[in-house]
Amino acid sequence: MMLFTLHGLFFVIAWAMEGTLINEITSWGGSGVAIFPGVISLLAGLLMWVTSLPPVRKKQFEVFFYTHQLYVVFVVFLALHVGDYTFCIACGGIFLFMLDRFLRFCQSRRTVNVISATRLPCGIIELVLSKPESNN
Repeated sequence: MMLFTLHGLFFVIAWAMEGTLINEITSWGGSGVAIFPGVISLLAGLLMWVTSLPPVRKKQFEVFFYTHQLYVVFVVFLALHVGDYTFCIACGGIFLFMLDRFLRFCQSRRTVNVISATRLPCGIIELVLSKPESNN
């Protein structure tokens, strides 16, 4: 995220120095790279990054969790920003991520019951869960 942010920041500084900041940021195409989708992707990525910091993630987990659903916006607008060739370089990793999400969704369909919950003196909560039935 740091590299993405520096990439965008350096372009913003250069365009501000040239006096073309607004025109450049709002342009959709022209030189083969759509800039506005890159701005949207960067903003979605920064929002996901900020909400993943420990103060937010630990105290407001729902904000962290639901903000991270912006990964779809991040990936789609990244694809629009970088073009076909460059996006295809990342497609393998994106495919593996989507396969992981699909498998997690399928596994989450099983029900698990909480048998007991105990708060230990050190502040940790011990959960005993039932084992889901095997489909074999």
